[in-house]
Amino acid sequence: MITTMERVTSIFRQQAPDVEVPEIVPEHRMQDLGIDSLTFVHILLQIEKDFAIEFSDEELAVVESVQDILDLVVQKA
Repeated sequence: MITTMERVTSIFRQQAPDVEVPEIVPEHRMQDLGIDSLTFVHILLQIEKDFAIEFSDEELAVVESVQDILDLVVQKA
């Protein structure tokens, strides 16, 4: 069974193929991965679609790391 982290990592790789780290880990911040705001929006939209959830603007305002996204996905699922 695919874990939430594996699904989120797959979305990151699809939406940001230029990320040059060998492994995306929860501690990575968006800026560490070189993800700009437009790519970040695409990642979030795909996560919402794939997990059939919706994030509020307030929730997204505090997202800085992969772990923050994972926490929201788990909370919403």
